[in-house]
Amino acid sequence: MGKGRIFGDEPPRSFWRSVLKLIGHLVAAAVIFVAFFLLVWLVSWILFGLNSVHPFPTEIFSMITRVEVWLTYADWGLCIVVLLAGTWRFVSEIWRGES
Repeated sequence: MGKGRIFGDEPPRSFWRSVLKLIGHLVAAAVIFVAFFLLVWLVSWILFGLNSVHPFPTEIFSMITRVEVWLTYADWGLCIVVLLAGTWRFVSEIWRGES
């Protein structure tokens, strides 16, 4: 790291480039959230179908439900990290006066 830059030796960015970078992070967070959420939903739907054909034991079904909930929490957590990273980069670029 040189010259006090947080993300390495990058050329200064304009304000609008920082805004576009933030929008990119927001879009990436939305894509990550939707893709992971759809994957969890698909697994849940398949397991519901299997359970309707041949019911799982109560303990197994309870465990599957908890895993689905925790996967949804992990999805939220991952999106929050992406959003905070983009926001941190945007604010740090603006704060350093790279506009």
